[in-house]
Amino acid sequence: MVEAKRGEPQHPEGLTEAQERLSAQLFDIGAIKFGDFRLKLHDKSPEAPLSPVYIDLRILRRFPEAKATAVDVYQELVHPLEFDLLADIPTAATPLVSSLSDRLGVGMITPRTDNKAHGSGAKIDGLQDSDRGKVAVLIDDLVTRADSKLEAAGILTGQGVRVNDVVVLIDREQGGQQQLATKGFTLHSALTMNRMLDFYARVGKIDQNRHRDAMQRLEALNEFLRMT
Repeated sequence: MVEAKRGEPQHPEGLTEAQERLSAQLFDIGAIKFGDFRLKLHDKSPEAPLSPVYIDLRILRRFPEAKATAVDVYQELVHPLEFDLLADIPTAATPLVSSLSDRLGVGMITPRTDNKAHGSGAKIDGLQDSDRGKVAVLIDDLVTRADSKLEAAGILTGQGVRVNDVVVLIDREQGGQQQLATKGFTLHSALTMNRMLDFYARVGKIDQNRHRDAMQRLEALNEFLRMT
């Protein structure tokens, strides 16, 4: 175990400094919302309990400082991975991955989940013939269930691009990691719902009543999903 040096800040939730900074910025710019929310998973499971938390990471493109922190966090996540290309899942992660591509000097490709019926009809924007056989790390903003990640990974592999790792800023811990693992993909996330809520309670951004209510309702939702 590596002990923190005297005077170094402690991170009780196990977050890095960049992850704590991003968590705080997400709250401050209104990306974290509390209430009663339907998620995409409710399309398939309409009887599931509503989520007490909604996360809107599309708003990051409007706030350059928070966006830069998000790119810092992505950079931490991809640093130990082996890859040749960055692949974004449009459109929430697209501006973030574009900035990460510029910073790392690594090419970016985009699997198209729509059916392009005009022009070249390319299934992957930016893909070159020489890219076939290369490894792409697949990047999105967050994961709830993994359907969109599996669809994007299927498009990439179908065009000869290898995918081993999926990277997200936030894992809502509602089955996505397990879905990806069953197909041979490894999920890497910076933040989880529990860690973020614990952090917000510790620094006073939410009170203990809201923290307790959100945690209990999330557990009820997760329990429902485990049973289905």
